[in-house]
Amino acid sequence: MKFFYKQIYEIICLVYSRVLTVLEDSFLKRNSKTKLSLEKDGFLKITNKSNLNISNKRFDFVLNNSEMSFYSNKYQKKFILSRENLNSIIKLIFDEQFCNFLTSQTGFKYSIDYFGAYQNFFIPKEHINKPWYANHYHFDKPNSKNMLKVFIPMAEIGMNDGPLELIDTNKKKQYLIGDLGVIFLCKLKICLHKAGIPQNGNKTNLIMIQLNPSRKWQLNANLYKRQFKKEPKFTNLTNKFVKRILLN
Repeated sequence: MKFFYKQIYEIICLVYSRVLTVLEDSFLKRNSKTKLSLEKDGFLKITNKSNLNISNKRFDFVLNNSEMSFYSNKYQKKFILSRENLNSIIKLIFDEQFCNFLTSQTGFKYSIDYFGAYQNFFIPKEHINKPWYANHYHFDKPNSKNMLKVFIPMAEIGMNDGPLELIDTNKKKQYLIGDLGVIFLCKLKICLHKAGIPQNGNKTNLIMIQLNPSRKWQLNANLYKRQFKKEPKFTNLTNKFVKRILLN
């Protein structure tokens, strides 16, 4: 019976994703004659050498300015920003230059629908089979193929710190490693991925932001409350019942 329900869920996710992707491509996407790196590979790393202002900004203050923190499970700690600090960091990240850059890469404007700041810790071998923090390979199934995630290290992430592992559309394995200021853009509906497990004594410090195509750049009114919960599924559908605020 469990297998049957799983199969039904898989079919629902597949149909939802295909229909939503077609609608977004038809009504929300700006046509582009050339396929850029993000669209071709499903993955793009923005380094400190980029001319985007975003690459020179620091985000480690999240660790020191969170309203509270709590363990979502024994191997992951979440940081909750106050409404004021959350709004400040969203404005810091999504300035006009960065928004225009994302639109130029994908053809879409976006709704900012989820923000998470967290630390992942070492998982001992006897517990490694459980999905403590998406540490098994998967696709983000109940989403459009156009859903975009932005990952920002809050501290340097090396190979021993549990970087996100991603298989891009060219079947090449990528690791989200880098110093402060590096930003990763990922299409995780089309790229197989998992959260890497840090070595014992190390940890991953990461910000993750979920973006979904929209007619205008918008901010989900529930962004603050969603920090306390798991990342929402079928986000575009639930957004029909949620207020969104113009970003710029």
